[in-house]
Amino acid sequence: MASMLTLALGIGANTAIFSVVYAVLLKPLPYAKSDELFNVFEAQPQKGITGTGWSYKNFAELREQNHVFSEMAGSQFHELTLTGRGEPSVVSTSVVTPELFSLFGEKALAGRVFFPEDSKPSAPPVVLLSENLWRGSFGADPNLIGNSINLDKRSYTVIGVMPASFRFPQPTKREQLWIPLVQDPLFSSWMNRRGGHWLRVAGRLKAGVSMAQAQAELDAISARLAKEFPAENGEWTIRMVPLQQMIVGNAKPPLLVLLGAVGLVLLIACANIANLLLTRATSRAREIAVRTTLGAGRARIVRQLLSETAVLGLLGGATGIALAYWGVQGLSSLLPESVPRVNAIRVDNVVLGFALLLSAVASVVFGLVPTLFAANSNLQRSLREGGGRSGESGGRRRARDFLAAGEIALAMVLLVAAGLLLRSFANLTSVSPRFEVQHIVKADISLPQFQYSTSQRWTAFSDELLARIQAEPRLQDSAVAVPRPIADGRINLGFDIVGNPLLSAGTSRTANYVAASPEYFRVMGIPLLAGRLFNQHDISTALRVSVISEAMARIYFPNQDALGKRLTFGFPPHGGAVREIVGIVGDVRDVALGQDPGPMMYVPFAQAPFWGANVVVRSTLSPSSVAAAIRQEVRKIDKDLPVTDVANLPDLIEASVAQPRFRTFLLGLFAAMALVLAAIGIFGVISHSVSQRTREIGIRVALGAQSKDVLKQVLQEGARLAAVGLALGLAGSLAATRLIATLLFGVKPADPLTFVVVAVILASVTLAASYIPARRATRVDPTVALRYE
Repeated sequence: MASMLTLALGIGANTAIFSVVYAVLLKPLPYAKSDELFNVFEAQPQKGITGTGWSYKNFAELREQNHVFSEMAGSQFHELTLTGRGEPSVVSTSVVTPELFSLFGEKALAGRVFFPEDSKPSAPPVVLLSENLWRGSFGADPNLIGNSINLDKRSYTVIGVMPASFRFPQPTKREQLWIPLVQDPLFSSWMNRRGGHWLRVAGRLKAGVSMAQAQAELDAISARLAKEFPAENGEWTIRMVPLQQMIVGNAKPPLLVLLGAVGLVLLIACANIANLLLTRATSRAREIAVRTTLGAGRARIVRQLLSETAVLGLLGGATGIALAYWGVQGLSSLLPESVPRVNAIRVDNVVLGFALLLSAVASVVFGLVPTLFAANSNLQRSLREGGGRSGESGGRRRARDFLAAGEIALAMVLLVAAGLLLRSFANLTSVSPRFEVQHIVKADISLPQFQYSTSQRWTAFSDELLARIQAEPRLQDSAVAVPRPIADGRINLGFDIVGNPLLSAGTSRTANYVAASPEYFRVMGIPLLAGRLFNQHDISTALRVSVISEAMARIYFPNQDALGKRLTFGFPPHGGAVREIVGIVGDVRDVALGQDPGPMMYVPFAQAPFWGANVVVRSTLSPSSVAAAIRQEVRKIDKDLPVTDVANLPDLIEASVAQPRFRTFLLGLFAAMALVLAAIGIFGVISHSVSQRTREIGIRVALGAQSKDVLKQVLQEGARLAAVGLALGLAGSLAATRLIATLLFGVKPADPLTFVVVAVILASVTLAASYIPARRATRVDPTVALRYE
């Protein structure tokens, strides 16, 4: 029973982790012939831009000129406000060219998909709903098709419903809808620009066309575009990457590390079971010898013993599959939302096949060595052993010792990896973001762009909202900023320094960009180091100004005063503005806790407003009270504006380290399992050794050996196993830690402290596991031991 449960635990854990690896890394995308689908990017490798989007004009020429893709489509996504159906709500909106659905071979569940005519500027606005949105917000109304809904205060005619299985460009379970690019209030205004890199492009490679052939044609097209439009396309190249690889992103290394770790746990479990079976084979040596004497051939003995282990393996596999179902449910609830394709994780036929194959392989692994030893036992010695107690050959003893040392070695690899990740996570969570976190609440108010169509209206709304919020008790510390650190990602822009020589080809100056109201720095606790902050006079008609971070001053203005210098940069439609640096503020970790602060440039929100109000409020009130107050003030301005994405900044900081926390927790759990299994294995080996040496120990005691001498002798055996296992584990750990080097923060893969602590823990556990049988050996009665057979 113990062997079956040990095996079931190992197989269940491996199956659960494999279900995640298979769904995320190996399972084909839910599109027809998904291996033919590619993302197509523009890139400037010499400037570190490995992949970005397209302008619509460049995409149109690429689609027309290429001969290697059977279809190409462009897409983007953002959010629009749905009104007229109860409370206003924000819906995830995919903005696409009409070819998207033919690219993926998708048909509507009801109604139709987009036609080419829907992409004409004069075409009436139309929309496709996801099945989830149709059922959730519209009660699966069959009469909705042909009727209108209001998005951003504009009427769109519903022409179809897409099945829930179709999700693009956002492969999530979120409710979403699709509108033609030409009908989008934001991106349609960018369609006539040759410059810009905002449109995501996907294509289906023609049958029989290799990636090399496709890349050669893309190179020719990029050269042609660079020649015809050098200002917008000079130095830009085109690259293509399989769509599945793009969706997986950087999730591959940590998932493979977890799969390898849980595989080591199964190996330790198999070594444990093999040791138990070796013990059983020793006790059955006389039985097997009798069978052999009566005519049973070696092959028949091997078949019999392997069939017994196969039954154990199948029972363990069946129990492991049951555990895997439970494990997958647990993993799905623990997995961070940032892990791609979470919705595809399940125990399906492929995962079941993996579990059954794993059970068969494990049966052979833990059953083969004991079976071969049993089949090759010495007949004469086995038949001479009396009382059914067979002695143990030197080969079997060495095999058992090797298995036990191997368990220690594998456990050390896992413990070292877990220790490094634990120290890395501790370092990560102890890092200061360099801005105020406690009592900060953020909320988003998206403005319908058909109603709020000018930057003046955006500024007026933000000013009025801030004035109303700041008039509320305990909400005076409020500001508007886009993007906010950690919560919103980053906007990275290139810039030039007025009066400095132009940079050579292949180099550029970039910094992260933030548009913020004057109160932002005080609310977020970002200190002023030199100059001044923004004030109420920094409006759209005033001198354009900027505040930069300490890192930007240090990197781009070394050994000089940055105040008074002028920069040229801007976010569309404010690009190319000349701004004077009026202040320098402290650095913040705006992208992630694990990323060092980089150069940042801030501009007054009034001089570069966005189409919404992204609010931050510092208050001792509860987040729900802050959210209620913001909603109340927003309704007073416009009752059709939803307040969304309300969150506590500490919660967002916690969420930002969800992936490192998850993999550290799982690897720590596997390491703990390995440690327990290794301790059980050592205990079994030493206990069996003591039982086999009972007569010898009795003679030693009869001849005057003291209890401490017997204790020391048995503990030395455990220490010997620990030394061999630690030596093997040290070599294995040094090799394995290289695989997790990219997952570490603030700690080296060969960290001496981690190795020493793990070695001490393993040595202590080994000696503790040896101590119980050692104490039993000191209580051997010489009279009983001398009669022992």
